Amino acid sequence: MSPELFFAVGLGIALLVLGQLLTRRASQLHRATLNELQGQCLQRSLELLRALQKHRGLGAQYDVASVSQRNALARQLDQLWLNWPGESLELAPLHQEWPRLRMKPADFDAHSQVIAELLQVIEQLEARLQHNGIQGLALACRNLEDLARLRGLAVRAANYDKCPPVLQEQMRKLCLQIAASDADQQLQALLQRLSAELIEAQTTRLGPADCFALLTPVIEQRLQSLPAHQQILG
Repeated sequence: MSPELFFAVGLGIALLVLGQLLTRRASQLHRATLNELQGQCLQRSLELLRALQKHRGLGAQYDVASVSQRNALARQLDQLWLNWPGESLELAPLHQEWPRLRMKPADFDAHSQVIAELLQVIEQLEARLQHNGIQGLALACRNLEDLARLRGLAVRAANYDKCPPVLQEQMRKLCLQIAASDADQQLQALLQRLSAELIEAQTTRLGPADCFALLTPVIEQRLQSLPAHQQILG
């Protein structure tokens, strides 16, 4: 083999190896960037879940303080929905639903539908980030939604002198589900009070703001116990 041919072959092999290394490095960088984006999206999804649940819970409250809090939440949600990466990450374009919810804060079912879709997004992102140690988050969020849904229904029922049968039936079912899955004594006592003073009461003894204040601390506590944010972004 002539020196020129030997050099050419060697150069070709070197370039091939270098190309493979560069391709592998680019692929690693792409995966890292994608993981970071999905982690950030999951973090934002948790913030959206909390804010949407509270916005729904405040939707049937009409006192000045509650309306002011709801308007502040709406502004927060405006910012959270900005640049929602739904299309780029093949996620549901949930941000398109927000303007309608903003205009109709008392629409419980519409809020619940968007929250249900958001829970599916959280489940989808969790599946993609399993290698980061994310496990059980979607299930914890669904359990949390049971409590948040109970809060929203209770606020609505408290606007009546007696709990309407339709709301009564929904809340009974939710209370049974929650009580069966969570043995926390403080929560059990809270559910018993809600039953005695609202769901089964001949005359409602809790106002809308009372119901919101009763259930919100336990919901916030469970939000704080979700997998740590650094784990999501790790």
